Amino acid sequence: MLVWVVGAGMLLGVLSIALGVVTFRTGWVPPWSRRHVTRPRLLGTGAVLTGLGVFLPGLVYFGVVPDPSWEVRFFGQNALVLGGLVCIGASQLMAPPRGRDPHGKAPRPAA
Repeated sequence: MLVWVVGAGMLLGVLSIALGVVTFRTGWVPPWSRRHVTRPRLLGTGAVLTGLGVFLPGLVYFGVVPDPSWEVRFFGQNALVLGGLVCIGASQLMAPPRGRDPHGKAPRPAA
């Protein structure tokens, strides 16, 4: 039974990595995120990191890569997922308005 759970997690990780690479390379954002994302490359980086955090433990489970200590697995997976979530959150922060200075004043017209 656990094989199906790990396999499904690996499949979702591969899907996240693929969407992240497409977003990073082309700037395409999935339709459900288009209104919120202001920095698509940062979103792609976050999706790849999060997908790796989900995919790599499956490789260890199936014996494809050598089994590191539990500390390396635990902290490595948490670092990847947390780093990806921070990147995804930062990609949705508002971009500064164009044509305005940092204090929010409109530019003066040229005389």
